[in-house]
Amino acid sequence: MDFLRYQKSVWGEKLLIGVSWDLLWIPFVAAACVIVVHLIVRARLRRASTLINSDQ
Repeated sequence: MDFLRYQKSVWGEKLLIGVSWDLLWIPFVAAACVIVVHLIVRARLRRASTLINSDQ
């Protein structure tokens, strides 16, 4: 499986012409993890601030 596709230019240089779609799931999983961690941290901070405010 080729992750990157190359072709030679008219001057003989190697040019990147494409990227495999097989790895597209990686950024989606990374984005989902960031969103879930953000929601957890936000919920914990909100809960901590309500506990502090209710003590006063």
